[in-house]
Amino acid sequence: MAVIKDVANLAGVSVATVSKYLNQPENVREINRTKIAKAIQDLNYKPSSLARSMRTKRTNLIAIIVPEITNFYYSEVFNAVRVASAERGYTPILYTTEESVDILREYLNDITSLGADGIIFCFLDEDGIIDELKDVQNNIPVVLMSWDVNNTYFNSVVVDVYDGIFRATKYLIEQGHTHIAYVGGPADSRISKEKYKGYKNALIGASIEIYPEYNMSGKYRFQTGYRCAREFMCLETPPTAIVAANDVLAVGCVKYLASNGINVPEDCAVIGFDGINLALLYQPSITTMEQPIDKMGMEAVNLLVSKIDAPTTKNKQIIFKTTLSERTTTNSNASVKFEI
Repeated sequence: MAVIKDVANLAGVSVATVSKYLNQPENVREINRTKIAKAIQDLNYKPSSLARSMRTKRTNLIAIIVPEITNFYYSEVFNAVRVASAERGYTPILYTTEESVDILREYLNDITSLGADGIIFCFLDEDGIIDELKDVQNNIPVVLMSWDVNNTYFNSVVVDVYDGIFRATKYLIEQGHTHIAYVGGPADSRISKEKYKGYKNALIGASIEIYPEYNMSGKYRFQTGYRCAREFMCLETPPTAIVAANDVLAVGCVKYLASNGINVPEDCAVIGFDGINLALLYQPSITTMEQPIDKMGMEAVNLLVSKIDAPTTKNKQIIFKTTLSERTTTNSNASVKFEI
């Protein structure tokens, strides 16, 4: 079993630097953080949770709260947080709320009783949830992983969803499309409204007419994408491209199109959002605006551990942009790379 000295030797740094990385990574130079992280992974090094717990009087438990685990995106977020937590010597515990404030309240009581050292909360779309989290943060540090948070009460890792959908739509416009449809999430959701705003403003900026019949929404489910694509293709003037608010919706759209003799991308191009593994593995592979999920998970854990170690530190918000991953649902000649 590898020990901290093995990590230091492989990374070419001192034991003290590795120790600092495990406890205060923000105080370690980026080049050394990269070396140490790789050494930890290569050696499968696991910091001693028991030793640390005895030293710090902590449980070394991190609660991770997501709306649902059946959503591919949240599964990948949890995995990213799990890996980052293990590298810092913490054990993650998963909770799913089904987007219910009542369930969240019950879980927060359990987490407090358990003595968890911190909470990472994924997705935020209701003011009532903010109030619940504010109350619990009086005793337990909370980090939000969400689309946007207009307050400084919490540490947060956010994704600029407006910018991502705006650039996704602009990308299709640059390909020559002028009849671009949009499939969004639940219409009353703030994140859905923010994403739609990105789509709409990209069209307005290009002086392209916005057709009400080109805007459909529903739950972030495969079935929603399938249904919306079917309805789009029944229009007198069907769209030549579709922007989907997440990759699962995009897969549903592509499934309908491909199953009904509509060539993708020649007859109708499709772009998704999130960058989950499903988008890469599905055939044809889904062009998507990719979130850096692994980096987001790492930064969320780093922010939380820093707050656990120094509760009075000022809260930070780390904003990530999405990256276009061009694949065959928008460009039949795109080169799709698989990392094995």
